[in-house]
Amino acid sequence: MPASRFPLPLRNALAELAIAAHDDDTALAALAWLAAPSGVPSLPAAARLAGVHLIDAGASALLAVHAPHADAVAAHAARALAAARERRDAPAADGTARACRVAAALWNEQLFFEVHEVLEAEWKSARGDERQALQGLIQVAVAFHHLGHGNRRGARTLLTEGRARLAAVPAATLPGVDVIRLMRDTAPWEAALTAGDEPVGDPPRLATVA
Repeated sequence: MPASRFPLPLRNALAELAIAAHDDDTALAALAWLAAPSGVPSLPAAARLAGVHLIDAGASALLAVHAPHADAVAAHAARALAAARERRDAPAADGTARACRVAAALWNEQLFFEVHEVLEAEWKSARGDERQALQGLIQVAVAFHHLGHGNRRGARTLLTEGRARLAAVPAATLPGVDVIRLMRDTAPWEAALTAGDEPVGDPPRLATVA
């Protein structure tokens, strides 16, 4: 499972670009440069990168404070770029449906912190079953984030709680998300963590439905 322990400002800057790139061409160009930096980025990409304090204006490399993480940043940006391109090929959607589509694309690149950020923005104004389902999906995503950073105890708690929330509402509550498949695919992970075992393989994908 790819996971990087970025300092908080770097993590937040990358997350901002990863999420914005689903609609914003300058953020997409910024990610493309981060994934394969070569020379000075284009003016729009450079402005976006400088705006989140990753480079200085006119520079051709990350700020010195970020330089030790250059390889991890490139790998992270490549996954974020793939997620954004995949989502842009998906059917148009608005509101919760759009948030779920963006979250699924990020999830399938194992960018679970970004999944949390996207869904939490929608969860804040949601009500009823939708709010419950969004919280459950967020908890499952954060469980995998914790696992990627070695926090098995936190992962077990959140995975158990998240799956329980999802099981408590109709499977079709979240538009575009195959919750039935997610529940099936995460069951072995919950069982392994509950038994104190190490889960095997990569986290399950978050499938979408029409």
